Amino acid sequence: MNRAYVGVLSTPDYLIGILGVAECLEKVNSKYPFYVVITDQISTDIEKLLNDKGIKTIRKKTIEIPEVIKMKNLKGDFSHWTYTFDKLSIFELTQFDKIVYLDADIYIRKNIDCLFEWQHMSTTPNRKYGPNITPPPELVSGLLIIEPQKELLDKFIDILSRISSKKESIGDQDILQEYYSDWKNKPELHLDLKYNAFFSYLDYYIKHCNYSLDDIYVFHFILSKKPWKFSLDMVDDYIKYLNDRIELLYSKYHSKDLLDCINSGNENRKIIVTEYLKMLEKYKNVNK
Repeated sequence: MNRAYVGVLSTPDYLIGILGVAECLEKVNSKYPFYVVITDQISTDIEKLLNDKGIKTIRKKTIEIPEVIKMKNLKGDFSHWTYTFDKLSIFELTQFDKIVYLDADIYIRKNIDCLFEWQHMSTTPNRKYGPNITPPPELVSGLLIIEPQKELLDKFIDILSRISSKKESIGDQDILQEYYSDWKNKPELHLDLKYNAFFSYLDYYIKHCNYSLDDIYVFHFILSKKPWKFSLDMVDDYIKYLNDRIELLYSKYHSKDLLDCINSGNENRKIIVTEYLKMLEKYKNVNK
């Protein structure tokens, strides 16, 4: 079978993240190649940089987004979601039998080649309003097992044209949740969170959900400010940013899980973000 890991680069701001994913896959000795889908926003210079580092690229046209969605995302501090819709084009990469899609803002700490054995649309459940799953679970699009099919993209774009009235902020994940609406009822597609742990809640997972740090394969740096915007001597500033966002959520939802998250400390998040930033040190001038 023709299998590959696939990432998407639709803005130069995430170049360092993509390079980090490639570095991770090499460090954990993955046996599958890594391809990156690039869009109109990515220059030929960046494409050459990726190719020179052994990362194969596939160029696709940028998916046009309705202006109302762009404005909603900007208003809700989710402007970074507007760039995620290009991810939908990976569903038509029929040159592959199966792909494992990886967001650019993840840190892979252990080999995940086993994910290729899972079914189409296997992924982790969403954790709304705090670190625990709010039933019914919805799919998360940061890591996806996909068996590409022709004409799926047209169906997604049709949903995109009519979903803007349903949500306050909208990303590719909303489109996939709408199309795969029955996913919540298919537990055989639900991956353990260790394959896509939301980094903001890491110390909560370890203190309250029976995980150790070494149990977790993939850490996902959700939220708009990414670790690579902080230097190694600013780890505490990044952790404060995460904590401020969690406290903001708690002030809105007052869930016990969020309160426990606030009180779980920062020890493990500091370990992981320091590891990640040290790995990215060699790329710190890549966008300059």
